[in-house]
Amino acid sequence: MAEIAVLYLVAKLEDWILKETNKKRAAELTKLQTEFDRVRPFLKYADWNWMIMEDCVYEKWVTDVIDLAREVENAIDSDFCSKRDTKEFSMTSFMDLVGESINYFSEKKSTDNSHLDIGFFLERATKKLKEAEIKKSLPFISSLEESVGEGKMWHTNSFTRKCPVACMVGRDKEIRMLKEWLLNENVDTALIVAVTGIGGIGKTALSSTVFDLIKVHFDCAAWMHVSARPTMDVLRDMYTGIYRSSPDMSYKKHLDGMDEEELTKIISEYLVEKKFLLLIDDLDALDAWEYVKRALPSNCKGKVVLTTSNPQISAVLCQHVLHLEPLSTEESLVLFRRRICWQQYDLGDVLWPSSVEPLVEEILQICQGHPLMIATIGGMLSTVNVKEPKEWDKFFGILRTAVESLSQFNIIQKVLLVSYFSLQPMLKCCLLYCGIFPSNHEISCKKLIRTWVAEGFIEQQSLGMTAEEMGKLLLDDLIRKNLLEVARVGANGEVVSCRLLQLLQHFILKTLNKDYICILSNKKVFPSKVTRILVINGVINNLMPGVNTSSVRSLLLFRHNSLSTPSVLQNSFSNVKFLCVLELQNSPIDVLPDSIGDLALLRYINLRGTRIYNIPHTIKSLRELQTLDIRDTCVRALPGGIDGLKMLRHLLLAGSFGNRLVKLDGSVMFCKDLQTLAGIKLTQEIAYGLPYLPQLLKLSVGDVEGRATSLQLSKSIDMMKNLNSLTIKCAWRKEIQIQSSNPLENLEKLRISGWIKNLLGWVCGLKSLKYLYLRDCMLIDDPVSTLQCLPRLTVLSLYNAYKGSHIHSIDASGFPNLKELSLQSMAGLEVWTSIEEGSMRSLHTINIAKCPLLKLPPNGMKNLANLQKLQVKSMPAEFITKTREFLLHTKVHFSVVC
Repeated sequence: MAEIAVLYLVAKLEDWILKETNKKRAAELTKLQTEFDRVRPFLKYADWNWMIMEDCVYEKWVTDVIDLAREVENAIDSDFCSKRDTKEFSMTSFMDLVGESINYFSEKKSTDNSHLDIGFFLERATKKLKEAEIKKSLPFISSLEESVGEGKMWHTNSFTRKCPVACMVGRDKEIRMLKEWLLNENVDTALIVAVTGIGGIGKTALSSTVFDLIKVHFDCAAWMHVSARPTMDVLRDMYTGIYRSSPDMSYKKHLDGMDEEELTKIISEYLVEKKFLLLIDDLDALDAWEYVKRALPSNCKGKVVLTTSNPQISAVLCQHVLHLEPLSTEESLVLFRRRICWQQYDLGDVLWPSSVEPLVEEILQICQGHPLMIATIGGMLSTVNVKEPKEWDKFFGILRTAVESLSQFNIIQKVLLVSYFSLQPMLKCCLLYCGIFPSNHEISCKKLIRTWVAEGFIEQQSLGMTAEEMGKLLLDDLIRKNLLEVARVGANGEVVSCRLLQLLQHFILKTLNKDYICILSNKKVFPSKVTRILVINGVINNLMPGVNTSSVRSLLLFRHNSLSTPSVLQNSFSNVKFLCVLELQNSPIDVLPDSIGDLALLRYINLRGTRIYNIPHTIKSLRELQTLDIRDTCVRALPGGIDGLKMLRHLLLAGSFGNRLVKLDGSVMFCKDLQTLAGIKLTQEIAYGLPYLPQLLKLSVGDVEGRATSLQLSKSIDMMKNLNSLTIKCAWRKEIQIQSSNPLENLEKLRISGWIKNLLGWVCGLKSLKYLYLRDCMLIDDPVSTLQCLPRLTVLSLYNAYKGSHIHSIDASGFPNLKELSLQSMAGLEVWTSIEEGSMRSLHTINIAKCPLLKLPPNGMKNLANLQKLQVKSMPAEFITKTREFLLHTKVHFSVVC
């Protein structure tokens, strides 16, 4: 971990040098930076020998370098804090959140000075780092660095913006068989199907592919990972999955406050008479099945897919078993080519010269038809010029060295090791950070990138991009290299969330961690000390003393099921004065103490879903704060002084389409870096400050009223060239007018709630729109036929948006990319005339609800060739009967919700 520790320090020194006004100190800092920078090329090799080869010669030297780098970093941060005149941190009332584990820690006495003694550290660094010059770098590491093209990660097409075609190869027969079992078999009880095979063979990939393909044919669907997870975590995932796929299900907030019996009952009652689909991933014991089974109603008719490596489970529980074998040589080659060419070549191209065919064959022989290894190696090669034979020679030499020399690791671990050590240092930091999340945790891509930025992994500006744009590229690289997998995509194919491969997470925590992460849980505590990230899983009761937390930069709480504020980490915040990331989402806390303002380095605060009702005024002291998330809390107003936080990038106050708004005293005009402003009550002062936010990408404002305010909002929108998402919620029964001439060429998502004059005329000019949600708009003109000209629209949702009686014919060229259409609460709608052949050719889902006068479906519904699901709720019996007749001989899943 020396490479990463030094990377942190060098980045911090660069920033410190820019801020230093004393020329002499700046020169000394530059010398110190040069000393550490000089040794960086050697550190990859040193880490390899220490962490993997367990070379005792290197162990002490590397450990000393790590300790020195962290000591310098701590001294810099301490000096920064002292200059900010911050007081000693003592969050006494907040410590109920993080109680008993403080007994786990012992305070380390230190002699931090208020001024950084650069000369002292420079002398020590020169002495220690010069030892690297007498050590020789092995060809292995230098070849590794060259062959994988370290730093060649900048691609024109963002992977997170558009998910590529699923890379399932050689499984057509298995996919077809699994689909037939799940769609065609009618049974009186739940049908259980097992997908079995060795670890990494592709059980989860195949099952999730089929799950995504057929879930539209069910009333609801849920995916959950069960291995070694608490019962409540599995049940929460089950409930959340069902809720996401069921428009008629009301979401229960504060699931953490429920006990197992209560949540089981809620799920079971909802699934009665429902046609449901469940994917239970990595079922390793029959006991785990029992608590899932209790949530299923008796005599249910759902379909259940489970993946397992335990043959006893499939034999006892399942009616069908699908066993996955390794890929054939031909299939392996196809997968290998696809993973290499995702961003570089067409599949028809000749990817490599004939002279390297023997090396390709040897690589595939090493992989033995194992999809995980093939995809990982292909991902590594996707960043190099595979048309150059010398690149293959270098890479194969590395792979062969790892396979032949690392006897303590199995073949999958060896490939993962080569992949990890091929990453540039910045990517290593980002990958290791993903290891903090619970097993198979669905990680929000936006949240992940924001924490990366807050931790300092990503430069604030690089190659003309923002840090968040750079973060997307880093995320792209990790997905492409098969180190992260896509968990969920949006309707337009953009990646919304991801997961760390389970095998890789275990590998990170056991092999690569080396005291970088400390995870405390009620089952285990490791490692013996923590230097960077502290994670708390669940309630900590039995803790060992002796861990120093003075270097902790990230504190995260997961899976805290207590009904009251827990007493975990009591008094520990006095030992985390360098904290940068505070992640408390869904934690049962209701008070944030004033002393939060003492954390001078804090850049990221997530209080979403907590019971917080007030933000202390001292938050204005957090001059480094970049992200504040208080969505789904009881906070209704922010204290004055927030406008002085000039580093703010993301201010998430309330859900974009919820009923809650947050008032901000003051303006936002000085927050020049602000990219997200969501859930804010639009006052005149806020409206006048909006034009001064050139970086704004997402804006959500509410309670909009008055001619002056709406006119100023229009002027602001005209100036927002980069705006990607816009939400406007009008004050109740107040009409406004948006007079904007800007076509907003980057606007992809628009939400409107309330009365806006000439709304459709404005929206029709927004040709880049992909998501459009209109609510309570009281439109007189037919919005469906009017909006059919939008070429990129993917999702259209109308809720109480139209008070007319007719939806007119949709032309043959209308809505070319629309995939989801929702029409709800249109009390006056009587007729939907027709759908012409060729229109809405991409449409796969329609939801129609609470239109009491609509008696017949539109003529031409059979023309919707790609329609997969039509769900109706609270509709007249005649409409339901006629719709069922229309769809009688189609494969469309038709469901009725009472």
